[in-house]
Amino acid sequence: MAIPYVGKCFPTAAAFLAYLETIEFKSWTPKFITMHHTGGPSLATWKTYAHGNRKVPITDAKWMSNLAGYYGNELGWSAGPHFFFTPENFCVLSLPEKRGVHAVSFNANSWGVECVGEFDSEPFTDALRDRYAEGFACLYLALGLTPDNFVKGVRGLHFHRDDPKTSKTCPGKRVSKDAMIAAIQLKMVALAGGEQSHDDDDPPPAVVPQKRKGVVNVAADDFLAVRDEASGKSPETRRLKKGDTIDIIGEAKNGATLWYQIAGDDYVAARYVTLN
Repeated sequence: MAIPYVGKCFPTAAAFLAYLETIEFKSWTPKFITMHHTGGPSLATWKTYAHGNRKVPITDAKWMSNLAGYYGNELGWSAGPHFFFTPENFCVLSLPEKRGVHAVSFNANSWGVECVGEFDSEPFTDALRDRYAEGFACLYLALGLTPDNFVKGVRGLHFHRDDPKTSKTCPGKRVSKDAMIAAIQLKMVALAGGEQSHDDDDPPPAVVPQKRKGVVNVAADDFLAVRDEASGKSPETRRLKKGDTIDIIGEAKNGATLWYQIAGDDYVAARYVTLN
């Protein structure tokens, strides 16, 4: 039986980020993101899937369907990596709100991302790095995380080779973590757009009055940051834990992110709140 899978592919970061904003986490939330390379197919082989001389071209969406069957039927896995990034699409394989299978030591706490290429031998060009960094930037923005300040098994961008239970060089000897983090951070700034603290001369996001109650829905060992403004870059004023009840007095849309204004005129990201 094929693994449960999504199979959606998004050619643009805007469309991918919009999809990520719809994810509702329940009992599991990723704490960090792990980068892999596919190895097989190599980038050269992948290019033959849809653009080679095949009688029936293999689109990225069809590849996701094939992978779901491969992981379930041939490997007997319950899931696979969450995402596959190609030069043309940001693809979703396994259910993002559930634990995936991609790195032994990191499965429990991270999203797994496979990037098309065999970067021990194939060049990891600047253009390819920037393309994949754009996809990672979407993931970090959606989770409210950053790729820096690495602590193994806790936070920051992880490479598969950081896993002590593997001897693989994944995502390839030609991939520099420092360069990848820098590229992701630049893409995050570009994608955030309005998702930033406003200057005194700029109007803040419009707040629509509401009167609701909600419950903080994060992992038991995690927290929800309360911020001074409706922005992930705004100063943190305090923290809430799983199960805390909040009084919602308004909501504001900043870029693609919905924020709840709570009693005290502070803000929390709506994706981590379950409405009563």
